[in-house]
Amino acid sequence: MTRTQIISAAVGALACLGAGVSVAAATPPPAPPATAVAPEAVRLLKEMSDYLGSAGEFTFHADVVFDHVLPSGQKVQFSAGEDVALKRPGGLYVEWSGDLGDRQFWYDGAKLTLYDPSQPFFATAAAPGDLDSMLNSVESITQFAPPLADFLYSDPYTAVSGKLVYGFDLGVQSVNGKSCRSLAFVEKDVDWQIWISQGAQRTPCKLVITYKGRPAQPQFSATFTDWDFAPRIAPSTFTPDLPSGTKKVPFATVGEGQ
Repeated sequence: MTRTQIISAAVGALACLGAGVSVAAATPPPAPPATAVAPEAVRLLKEMSDYLGSAGEFTFHADVVFDHVLPSGQKVQFSAGEDVALKRPGGLYVEWSGDLGDRQFWYDGAKLTLYDPSQPFFATAAAPGDLDSMLNSVESITQFAPPLADFLYSDPYTAVSGKLVYGFDLGVQSVNGKSCRSLAFVEKDVDWQIWISQGAQRTPCKLVITYKGRPAQPQFSATFTDWDFAPRIAPSTFTPDLPSGTKKVPFATVGEGQ
């Protein structure tokens, strides 16, 4: 039973009991379950997680659209493109190019480096030796987290499922002409919808997140393309490629410039 059906049933039951005796009217309806995630939604989410997490390396592109809320309360929309190259256990390159600025992020299993091409400096720091540990600590080190990082863990399901309250399977829909299964999930502070490929490669096709706990409920969406699970990524991909004369600074300085 969906969350809407549960609430509707409870309201209907109270309306009927209102005309009865006072003892019956005082009996509260049964409380809805703490969580109600459809088994099919869980299965599909786990299949995607297992497929991504078991891959030794992959690349993909994502076209991103996101809202920014002005002090007036108005939502304005911006876009960006993200390219990702991942090689387990310790290689990640993320290139973000968008309306509000660009970023390049390298991780080679020993250190991570962040660079803003509009600035004459970069920042680097030691990092844990595996991707999962690095992703868990990257934001506290750099004040920056690679967008779509949940899909980069060895177990994406664990990364996204801990706060689920409700989950629904919405059936098959088309994303860029591709047949994808649409799932919708509810958490305390966010609602999100994900489309997962119906093909042999259980990859995400699209993601939409609504931040309902924030003013004006801004959204973030990403449409995925160009998944490649045999990309032959060169080791040099994870080594920073910086213009001559670029200066190293502490991460705090990079954060102040963002």
